[in-house]
Amino acid sequence: MGNSVKIAISIPDRDYKDLEEIRKKEGLSRSAVIDEAIQYWLKSKQKRQMIRQYEEGYKKIPENISDLKVFQKEQLQVLDFKEDWL
Repeated sequence: MGNSVKIAISIPDRDYKDLEEIRKKEGLSRSAVIDEAIQYWLKSKQKRQMIRQYEEGYKKIPENISDLKVFQKEQLQVLDFKEDWL
């Protein structure tokens, strides 16, 4: 884990019991489980931020009708394409 910092946290009894049961089955330390949870949380926040930026970009510069018509035509051609996979 490299450099680490110890912290103390409090969690509800039911969560602690669930955490202990799962981590023991998987052979993980508490630190590993908490680290995995933190990494998941951070990545999900980053993903939500990227989605917000994506949506804001489309609000600032929306697609125009002519682009959409071209995309639709291309999609229909791909869907109509018949290829012998066997």
